Amino acid sequence: MKKLLSIAISAILCFGAFAAKKAVPINEKCPVSGKVVDADQTIGIGVCCGNCAKKVAKDLKGTLVKVKTDSKDPDTVNKSCPFSGKGLKKVVTVAFCCDKCKGKYTPK
Repeated sequence: MKKLLSIAISAILCFGAFAAKKAVPINEKCPVSGKVVDADQTIGIGVCCGNCAKKVAKDLKGTLVKVKTDSKDPDTVNKSCPFSGKGLKKVVTVAFCCDKCKGKYTPK
């Protein structure tokens, strides 16, 4: 019984470690100011597929202009893909240098 309990606890702790992983931002410079980003100042841009995720990475500033910050979801700032208008299946993490820059793209 003790062995079974220790296995269960280990499994829970391992799962917690995987769930707590923080998403890595796609950018090193703030898209607003050009300064080095702060890893705690991030937003998630939802996209419909891997191709659209690549488009975000390729033209981050252009994508931010297209994104409608209309989501109540804590993981993403938008309700639909900024390129296709379809539902969201992936999240691209974007970092900013400060809360002021991040605030420009955070839903109100």
